Amino acid sequence: MGILEMTISRANTALVMKSGNDSEGTIGGNPFKTINGAITAINTTGATGITIYVFPGIYDEKIIMPSGNSLRGVSSLTVIIRQQNVGVNTTLLTMGENTRVEDITLLLTSSNHVDLIGVAFPGTTSQTAKIRTTSITVDNSTASTTGTSNVYGVHSFGTGNPPDSVDTIRASVITVNSAGLGIKRALMVNTNANRFNCRDSNLLITNAGGVGSYIGAEVNQAGAQLVIRASTVQGVTADISQTAGMLSISTTNLHNSHANNLGFSTVLQPSMIIWGDPGGLPKGAVRFYRPGSAAVSTTEIFIRLSQKCLLKALSLRAVTGPGISNTDTWTIRKNGIDTPLTVSLTGSQTSTINNNVSVSFQAGDNLLLKVTTSSGTAVSDTVLQVDVF
Repeated sequence: MGILEMTISRANTALVMKSGNDSEGTIGGNPFKTINGAITAINTTGATGITIYVFPGIYDEKIIMPSGNSLRGVSSLTVIIRQQNVGVNTTLLTMGENTRVEDITLLLTSSNHVDLIGVAFPGTTSQTAKIRTTSITVDNSTASTTGTSNVYGVHSFGTGNPPDSVDTIRASVITVNSAGLGIKRALMVNTNANRFNCRDSNLLITNAGGVGSYIGAEVNQAGAQLVIRASTVQGVTADISQTAGMLSISTTNLHNSHANNLGFSTVLQPSMIIWGDPGGLPKGAVRFYRPGSAAVSTTEIFIRLSQKCLLKALSLRAVTGPGISNTDTWTIRKNGIDTPLTVSLTGSQTSTINNNVSVSFQAGDNLLLKVTTSSGTAVSDTVLQVDVF
């Protein structure tokens, strides 16, 4: 490579290496010793379009990305940005507007109960900033099992609204190891109405002891949306939780098939189980549906599930409703026990859906559908379906 070619290729680059010198480092010239040395130079000049290119080493720094610039490591195996055994609330990396971070390892640890965030997405950064091929680990698993701390691998709390085609995080691993009480999340979306898209990533929560809330991914804000595609999510309390807002998943493995007993949406059409009764139901009775279309039975009719799954979105249509002052209720049962996944028709109502509850089933569990009718019911020609994810 000639001198001119080197000058051109490094013109918009800030090199960082352990042998560099922050006082002598320049954008497009001599290397910096620290990432923050390069960021200070960028902030001083107001430069944008700069790539901070980091060579192998361990960099004990907290990073606030300057807007309009990127940070790239030589390899996520050899470039590590970390803060170890912190004693105060700490955020390791804060994304700036129109920034990109890739090919690095982020490590934040503590033996104390302090609030920890691996990566923060404020403002509209869930729309304008991106993380790629990055390993994020946040760990205070050696803290006491009785203390309280909130620990997030990734926290999105701004107002960004990326389109469906823009992934905020992709091809990354997010791990949270914690102990004690508090909120523990690999990925949390809350505070403001914002959207966060995650793809091709692994999200993992582990609990070293304590009765906190340990969930892989959660959306907990009205108007917010979390979309997870082609990923694996593993929690302890639950894999995912649509506590408020909307959570959509597609071709994603929920390791424990647990959605915090709440509903969620799927991008692709899920499998379904359908029951139907072509006539009128008996009055004031408890009956059980057969799969397909047949008269209800006085005995329980079980369907054995061959693999773990989640049941959600129980829907019902009827030709006629129960009639005035009458209410009929249909209930999904697991292994002979009622679950919270139910629907009811009242009066002239002929259709309904419950999309707010999910129920976990394991391989070998038995599924059946029960109906409890009122004494004056006139309901007839019922068809029910439940989504299986």
